[in-house]
Amino acid sequence: MSTTDAFGQVLSTDADTARVYDDATVAIMCMQQGTLELLDQAIEHDPNFALAHATKAALDFEMHDLIDSAEQYRAAVACLDRSATPREVAFVHAVGDRIHGDRSAYRTYVDAYPSDPMGLTLAMPTIAFSGAFEDPGHAWHRLDDLAPLHGDAWWFTGLRAYAKLELEERDVAIALAEQSLRDQPLGATAAHARTHLYYECGDHAAGAAWLADWIDGAGHSAVHRAHFSWHVAMHDLGLGDTNAALARYDADLNPRTLQGTRSLIDGVSLLWRLHLIDIEDRAGDIREILNVAGKEVDEPTTAFTAMHSALAYAASGDADSVARIAQHCRQGDSVAMTEVVSAFADALVEYVNADFEESARGLMTLLPRSQEIGASRVQCEVIEDTALAALIQAGRLVEAQEMLNARLDRREHAGDRAARERTSAK
Repeated sequence: MSTTDAFGQVLSTDADTARVYDDATVAIMCMQQGTLELLDQAIEHDPNFALAHATKAALDFEMHDLIDSAEQYRAAVACLDRSATPREVAFVHAVGDRIHGDRSAYRTYVDAYPSDPMGLTLAMPTIAFSGAFEDPGHAWHRLDDLAPLHGDAWWFTGLRAYAKLELEERDVAIALAEQSLRDQPLGATAAHARTHLYYECGDHAAGAAWLADWIDGAGHSAVHRAHFSWHVAMHDLGLGDTNAALARYDADLNPRTLQGTRSLIDGVSLLWRLHLIDIEDRAGDIREILNVAGKEVDEPTTAFTAMHSALAYAASGDADSVARIAQHCRQGDSVAMTEVVSAFADALVEYVNADFEESARGLMTLLPRSQEIGASRVQCEVIEDTALAALIQAGRLVEAQEMLNARLDRREHAGDRAARERTSAK
């Protein structure tokens, strides 16, 4: 019993199950709600379809549901038999290796089966997946290698749009994002790239309006809607409208609404930025975020979540816990954890303890390596924001103005203009 999926790959299941699995695959690549339910439907159609079990295990793992991911992986392995294709067997084992800590597993799978959109989607670092590359730059160049194979497929142009954004090829990124959204308006990866591009170009009014419309329209059923709301708040801050940013936080990012890792990342990131500019209206929420953020806040498994865990404890004024996160990172299994995030956390300890001179020194040394953490440029700006605040607090105003000038040369930002005026007046 076999058929082919929408991408021409052989599946060891019947045609009806394959259609449901295709729907699930498209929903995953669009970052739509209901993907787990679609995979459950595929499994109900064919309980022996290993690929559906393994794909669900991969999604559960990214959602930090380690118990369910392990159960689904075991079910996938139990379903492997002589009818499974070599590609399906390789995919199941790649998922298992990733669950057991081998981040390179999906990269190895993509090297062997580059035609599989699901494998490539899992391997790329996006808001949905942690990816298979310690250095995101290697991921972006891998997409260039695969461009002749996948061409203008909407899911691939969406991934490439984000890659070209991070490689600072903005004109190419804009064209790819708009092409992808024309072909598939639900594509959250392309929408994510497009809003980043509005931010990087300093076009905050258009970016906030476009993204708010997308969230309410094509993106109404997207997962990670909170992250898109966070991007609207970043545009609000770019316009100097802190009231709008607070309203967006109240609607979508507060810990009564948003929980888990996204609360740790998006809620904390916004609250810390507001703290740095003396907006303390929602500062009391940080303790509640720490309570709802889940295991990652105390035992972060990636450099990216460790960075935000350190920020969370810094925002709560708990220097001892920030120091504990720094020590946790020094015992990590990646250079980004052991060298970059640990140094960031050390500098945050100094900031919380009001040793701004030492904090500024550490942060300025760290800045050239900040993107090793795996964060986007706008996410990495929180490190710059902290360094800038430390410079100002330490009285190093000439250096602060130099940083502000460089940022404003890169993109327009009302908050940076206001800070430059304040520092020049001192």
